[in-house]
Amino acid sequence: MSDTLAMLVVTAALSAMMLAIVWSLRRCGQPGVTLWWQANLIATPALVLIALRGKIPDALSIVVANAGLSWALALFLAATLRFCGREPNWRALAVGTLATVAGIATWRYVFNDFNTRVVIASAFNATLCALVGIALVRHRPRGRPSSHYLTTAGFAFIFAGGHALRGLLSALSVMDDPATLTAPGLNLAFLIVGALVTPALTMGAVLMIHDAMVRRLEAIANTDFLTGAMSRMAFEEEAGRELARAARGGRPPVLLIVDIDHFKSVNDTFGHAAGDAVLAEFSRLAAASLRTPDRIGRMGGEEFVVLLPGSAQGEASHAAERIRAQAQANRVTGPFGTVRYTVSGGYAEWQPGETLAQLTARADTALYMAKLSGRNRMLAYTTPAGAGAGTPAAAGVPSVQR
Repeated sequence: MSDTLAMLVVTAALSAMMLAIVWSLRRCGQPGVTLWWQANLIATPALVLIALRGKIPDALSIVVANAGLSWALALFLAATLRFCGREPNWRALAVGTLATVAGIATWRYVFNDFNTRVVIASAFNATLCALVGIALVRHRPRGRPSSHYLTTAGFAFIFAGGHALRGLLSALSVMDDPATLTAPGLNLAFLIVGALVTPALTMGAVLMIHDAMVRRLEAIANTDFLTGAMSRMAFEEEAGRELARAARGGRPPVLLIVDIDHFKSVNDTFGHAAGDAVLAEFSRLAAASLRTPDRIGRMGGEEFVVLLPGSAQGEASHAAERIRAQAQANRVTGPFGTVRYTVSGGYAEWQPGETLAQLTARADTALYMAKLSGRNRMLAYTTPAGAGAGTPAAAGVPSVQR
């Protein structure tokens, strides 16, 4: 078996393995996965046809094989765009592929010029690879690591350069005869590069799919599904990191606990759908009023907690009052009618050496005082005269109906 045939057979096997891997991911819910699978499904037999060159008719090993590889790469570009949230231009991809196939067939059966066929195929494939790389660079996720996107884009640009170089050398008639190399191993190297494009890029796609799945699972675990606020676990982890930062000398944070007043009556009067709508709308309203570093989480039921990093007591007071006033002015409308609601809250500034549980207890004490004093208000925790830090101002206060 020649080196060229051996490499093509190995590459076809690799493409078949990537086909199986992508097939296993088809139900992950990520856009583009089906198209990536289809690209490998077409590329695998196309590589087999190229490996059989000289043993089967040229119509199969040249025209059909190159058509398959070109369309597989077009599907890969379409899948990449879908994965990045963009819609591919199917008409342009189809026209480009058909024009490429027509050119290859013409320069095999009408003029039979190897170099021209290489120029035609290389130009189209180089363009597709470059567009894959550009799409991944332009539409990579912001605000979080995107190494898998950039790595796959790097592969795409390398393959684009390989195709472009091969087309340029053929245009300059450096490779006059496909069976006779002007540079040792040059034709074999270009064949390997061309054959590796789909399986190699698919490997990068699998990494991107895996990254997206991990991010999705993290979002599910860290986000309250109804309100979009942070889950209790995620909030406590974030608050723990902020308290550790403050303990190292940073400005102390303020913790605000907010409770929707008489929430049970909302459910009883308007139904649970109305209650869910109120929770979701308040979470959206409160989050929109906060600063970028602030965090809001849902502790459970109708209770929310807000972390205000590096906020003085006065700044926290303004933030809390802004949330209260916006909630009072808010109207939640739906099939259930129009619901008006108010919120109460209590907040406390972190004291050195204090745990999150202790800080939360002080803010919760202030919340109870706000409830007892009439609701629809925000109160700060105040330490009684003669009491130590962390001593509840309303110790022994009975619980109130929320």
